[in-house]
Amino acid sequence: METIPVSPPARHLVLGTAGHIDHGKTALIKALTGTDTDRLQEEKQRGISIELGYAELELPSGTTMSVVDVPGHEKFVRNMVAGASGIDIFLLVVAADDGVMPQTREHMAIIRLLQIPQGVIAITKTDIVDAEMAELVQTDVEDFLSETPYADAPVIPISSKTGEGLPLLLGALEDAAAKAAAVHRVAAAARLPVDRVFTLKGIGTVITGTLWSGRVCADETVRVLPEDLPARARSVQIHDRDVKCADAGYRVAVNLSGIDRQRLHRGQMVVAGAAVEPSYMVDAHISLIDTAPVLKYGAQTRFHHGTADATAKLMFADRDRLRPGEDCYAQVRLKTKIVPAPGDRFILRSLSPVTTIGGGVVIDPAPRKHGRGDEFVRRLTVLEDGDPAGVVSLLLREAGAGGMTGEELQTRSHLAAESLEAALRDSAVAAKRAGSGGDVFFSPDALAANEQEILDTLARRQQENPAEPGVPLEEIARSLNVPPVSPALGAVMASLVRNKLAALSKQRYFLPSAEARLSETQQQLLREFETRIAEAGLAPPSVTDMVADARAGAQDAKLALGLLEEKGAVVKVKPDLYFSTEAITRARQIVTDGCQASGRITLAEFRDLIGVSRRFAQALLEYFDRTGLTMRLEDHRVLRKKARRKPG
Repeated sequence: METIPVSPPARHLVLGTAGHIDHGKTALIKALTGTDTDRLQEEKQRGISIELGYAELELPSGTTMSVVDVPGHEKFVRNMVAGASGIDIFLLVVAADDGVMPQTREHMAIIRLLQIPQGVIAITKTDIVDAEMAELVQTDVEDFLSETPYADAPVIPISSKTGEGLPLLLGALEDAAAKAAAVHRVAAAARLPVDRVFTLKGIGTVITGTLWSGRVCADETVRVLPEDLPARARSVQIHDRDVKCADAGYRVAVNLSGIDRQRLHRGQMVVAGAAVEPSYMVDAHISLIDTAPVLKYGAQTRFHHGTADATAKLMFADRDRLRPGEDCYAQVRLKTKIVPAPGDRFILRSLSPVTTIGGGVVIDPAPRKHGRGDEFVRRLTVLEDGDPAGVVSLLLREAGAGGMTGEELQTRSHLAAESLEAALRDSAVAAKRAGSGGDVFFSPDALAANEQEILDTLARRQQENPAEPGVPLEEIARSLNVPPVSPALGAVMASLVRNKLAALSKQRYFLPSAEARLSETQQQLLREFETRIAEAGLAPPSVTDMVADARAGAQDAKLALGLLEEKGAVVKVKPDLYFSTEAITRARQIVTDGCQASGRITLAEFRDLIGVSRRFAQALLEYFDRTGLTMRLEDHRVLRKKARRKPG
């Protein structure tokens, strides 16, 4: 298999025909390429194109074009919209015996709305009219073009039957190709709108379409959206040639396996690569053509996007009516899902009578539901402008305390990787915190506010309840209105602990200065408890006795013992009994040595070895059982397997 190149010296573009019914588009393509794009018997019988037809044209310079022959009959304008999406150059066909007709005008309206950058006009059938008629039609065409952005487009009289004018037409296409910059993004996720589905004997299910972006390769896993059906691209073809991979801008046929043929249909999108998700809504910049009706807020239209179409409601962001020739931001709410990306062009058609009324460009493919308001206009202005720093700043401000991972930013911003990375390096745009799951990014102002709120929460707890100054993560999460398991909160807390602005102990967070904020009485109590427990060794006083002797309050005693435990000076063996860490270490060694000497140890034997009463010996053995050193068997203890030392 071969991989079709997309960069010089062999450039590739998509050329789409347009024009009124029976003006000779298909015959012209056959004259240029040798391919008859009327595939269906019905098309041949009626002499018109019903479905999209395709051919390949190689220009003398080596530039190749996928030629999309779109139908011209008004009934089939829906197919024309599907074919026009993703086109780099248009070829508008006007018959010399007819001139500019209604569908010529509607097709040109669609071309303008889709903002196809370059075009050439061919006046066909010059062999069946006299010179005067041909000249009149050419003047008619030039007058028509003068009212469009394509007033300077070349107008070439030709005859598909005799070949007259074809060399001039090819030269004009060469010039247009030299000026055209392919709009297809190879680096983006692969998106292939499905325009045909069929089955070939011995091969299986095949789908075709113009690859809008990215790359599709044989033997890779793909998804069919919006239904999210998994499949495998068994093989890939470009114009009947097997290829390993096909890049954006080519007409592609993909043999799919692992999917039911009955679940595939025109209007779906085959995707691969980075995350691409379907949506019921898009935020967009829409415009109406001069002949459109006035649309009220919430007006219903047909929404054509690639090969998909759906009923949509238009919710204008800054007005209650949109008049002919006007444009505005709007939220488009769809009855069925589409698979959009920023920059996608779409067409709007009225429900009845069915005619093209406008179009637009997708700005946000996955917005939150909203209505009118200046804030929405400002937001969409930033997104449409596309400045990476502005887009990232906006998304991070909206994310607030939740922040965003690099992957989430890539998905939501739709920025090129290098542009996103440059924006994230700007400290005025993004602040980074490293967590266990990777880096999380925040708006600098939001992060500063979040961290201050966390520290204030810890300070309030310490002030209000010095005996238990620790705050569980769930409580901190509630104060910030974020999930406690979010990567953002974990990254922020880890950063505060690393920078010694907060401390973590027993799954609770507190200020490191907790001990320093003890009152003089509390500090004295802490020293007294530490001394008494250390001096008592393996027979320490109970907490009740120490509190009574010190005439201390229960809260102060709890605070002092908690701090001693946190710094590792004492070990809580029972609720009312603490041993010094040194005493615990000594008792642990005695138990270990006794078990290794005879294989086991009884309570009485341990009591005699440490020289204390049964109460202390029993409390220690139960503690060692709980902490995994020993295991009780009837009236004796043995070392657990992991606690045994190997001989020698």
